[in-house]
Amino acid sequence: MERTSNTVRLSRRTALFLLSIFVTAGIIAGSVYQAMNVPQPSALIHQYWAPVYPEMSIFRYMCGGLVQSVLCLTVLYLFGFFALGQPFGAAVLFYRGFGIGASAAMLYSMFGAKAFLIVLLLVVPKGAAQVIVLLLGVRELCRGSGYTLACWTDTERIDPEQGNFRLYCIKFIVLMIISITISAADAALNLVFAGLS
Repeated sequence: MERTSNTVRLSRRTALFLLSIFVTAGIIAGSVYQAMNVPQPSALIHQYWAPVYPEMSIFRYMCGGLVQSVLCLTVLYLFGFFALGQPFGAAVLFYRGFGIGASAAMLYSMFGAKAFLIVLLLVVPKGAAQVIVLLLGVRELCRGSGYTLACWTDTERIDPEQGNFRLYCIKFIVLMIISITISAADAALNLVFAGLS
């Protein structure tokens, strides 16, 4: 029994590690894109990962980031009901990573070496926390999508626990609450940073 639980724990870690590769690829692509093209701040590209938007209040910045996070989690939730939903989870991870990379690169283009502290205080904590939430969301998407695929292809090997709709909904509600908390904490951190600078 203990050996089985260790195997499950290891497979979960492996899955999260593999999924994090898409985030890392997105961060690299976003950094390169921003450095080569030098686009102006855009909610579609930078996704409110960093305060790179001129003349925007911290409240609007927090709301924008919160909407982005909730929308991404909603997309993950919905694609969990589709048999071929896994690639969309990977795409969301890449997209969010792209925004982190582009935001960090824009801060460096705006502030030079001083941006290191800004990135360390304002981008890294929020990015790390939201990425963990996303990774957990994509993992749930993969489970739900795998269950749907099994219903279509191999009904004998269906795990009833994997298809627990109520539990699936609860997990995403919890992830959304965590995401809201992260956005509020990020806003408070930005207020403190703005007061100090």
